[in-house]
Amino acid sequence: MDFGEVFRVIRRRWKIAVSVLVLTVIAVIVVYVAWPTKYQSTAQLSLIGSSAMAAQPPNGNNPYVVVGGLAPLANILASDLSSGQTGQQLQALGMTNAFTAGVPAFAAGPFVSLTVTGHNSGSVRDSMPIVISYAEKRLQQLQEAGSVRTPSQGLIQAVVIAPASSPQPVLKTKIELIAGVAIAGLVLLLLLSFAAEGRALRQAQRPEMLIDARTIDMLERGADEEPAPAEEEARTQ
Repeated sequence: MDFGEVFRVIRRRWKIAVSVLVLTVIAVIVVYVAWPTKYQSTAQLSLIGSSAMAAQPPNGNNPYVVVGGLAPLANILASDLSSGQTGQQLQALGMTNAFTAGVPAFAAGPFVSLTVTGHNSGSVRDSMPIVISYAEKRLQQLQEAGSVRTPSQGLIQAVVIAPASSPQPVLKTKIELIAGVAIAGLVLLLLLSFAAEGRALRQAQRPEMLIDARTIDMLERGADEEPAPAEEEARTQ
């Protein structure tokens, strides 16, 4: 069966096709309006060397010179920020949006990406300073958790190298859902159209089959019946 035949079937069953198409359009509109839009904001931190490391003569008092060996600490910080305990502590600080932290793919330095997602752009924007402040404080706590307290001049610091972006709508999930509804409507249109076409063909063939059955039955009866003697004598005269 080619596309031409498909279109011919749909054209013959246009009432079903139009009805399903209208229902599909309504369903798409309902999903688009009812499904809440999510907003997302991202910021990026970079770890830099401590003031004691930067003060070493070869480093020229530049904390960025020694960032090459800080990638493991960036991974540790990102893993710590992704824990369930972090989510609870952020909620206690008044943040109700979803939050993720991770090292960017193919990162060329000790970078940590922070992402906040929510249904209200204003709430997402207000949550970013809370997340950044918490990440900086958590980095300090990780370094002070040992038995020997690290002096302040030896602490690795975090700086914001990519400020929090304006909350942007995330439409991927909504578009995928709308596409799924549209595809389901198209499949339903085809199924109902072909089901109606098959039913119509069967109904059209039924009278022909009935006539053929009656004809065969009459022929069989005629072959089985023998003429009466009087009729046979009349025919011979």
